Amino acid sequence: MSSPRSSRTGASRARRIVAASVAALVLACLSGAVSGSASADDQLKESKQELHATKDKVRAQLRKIRKLQRRMNGLATRISKSQSDIVAAEERIDKLEREMTILRVRASLLQAKLDERNREAYMFGGAPVLYLLTATSAAEAASRMSFLTEMNRRDAVLATKVHEASDRLARSEGEVVRARQVIELTKRRLELDQKELRKNMAQSKRLVAGLRDRVEQIQYEISKIRPFSVCPLAGPHAIADDFGIMVHHPPKEGGDHIHQGNDIYAAMGVPIVAPFDGTAVTATNPIGGLAVKVFGDFGYVYNAHLSRFGQLGTVQAGDVIGYVGATGNAGGPHDHFEWHPGNGAAVDPHGFLLMVCASGSLPF
Repeated sequence: MSSPRSSRTGASRARRIVAASVAALVLACLSGAVSGSASADDQLKESKQELHATKDKVRAQLRKIRKLQRRMNGLATRISKSQSDIVAAEERIDKLEREMTILRVRASLLQAKLDERNREAYMFGGAPVLYLLTATSAAEAASRMSFLTEMNRRDAVLATKVHEASDRLARSEGEVVRARQVIELTKRRLELDQKELRKNMAQSKRLVAGLRDRVEQIQYEISKIRPFSVCPLAGPHAIADDFGIMVHHPPKEGGDHIHQGNDIYAAMGVPIVAPFDGTAVTATNPIGGLAVKVFGDFGYVYNAHLSRFGQLGTVQAGDVIGYVGATGNAGGPHDHFEWHPGNGAAVDPHGFLLMVCASGSLPF
């Protein structure tokens, strides 16, 4: 038989072993909790880093697009001016050609008249001298001399006009040739500018498409960190951290199942709002009662147990889509709220709800 002292020593050792085991278990649980929290913090930090990196890439893309846009604006201005210059040159050519037609007719008439005078002078040969010599008086001779001088002057004027008409015609023809050359050069430059503009616009289209992808990536990163713009309840409420618990209901009320959302308790009739822009549709069912889904760019939310519907169809963040109720298998008024990122399985929305519902969503 053991002595009383030996018994007390054994009991004390047993208590120490139990205490150590409990302490180890508590430390293990704490370690797991800290590890889980650290893992979540690491994921959040990584998402934020990805978001900042994506924003930097977007800014770089925007700088390229702005630079390219300035170049395209310059090309567009030059193309417009070239087209205007071509039209002006063609109008100038048309005008010159009309003037040249008139000049050709005038020059032809003047030349014909001058040729006629030359033929007359050739045919009469020394007739002018005889014309002077046959004068019967000095006065008549002077008169005849004046007449011959005037005729010679008129012939000279006619010859000058013929020469001037020919010169003007030659200048107009030269100007038309130069204008056609300018048009040809302008058209070549226009063709090159248009080709470069098409190339730059194609590049801009690729950059804009890339920017759109970057923006969507940013929005996706934001949706992972903060998927909701506003609290889904526009009034006093209390959010239960009950995602993933086992709930028990009779078979006719859905039976036992794992809770896929958070219950947000509020008074009957408190407005339920869209947490982001999207499309609100009815999702009524026997378990959830009156229910609404809001589909956004990065997933959808499911609100159940409504007392009545609000706005459906296209909605913006903050639009009332329904009101708190107790339809379906609800035991009292609340909003059963689920978040399905990527339209997939439900994930715990509790942390995201706390981000936007910290103020209680009071309307003032």
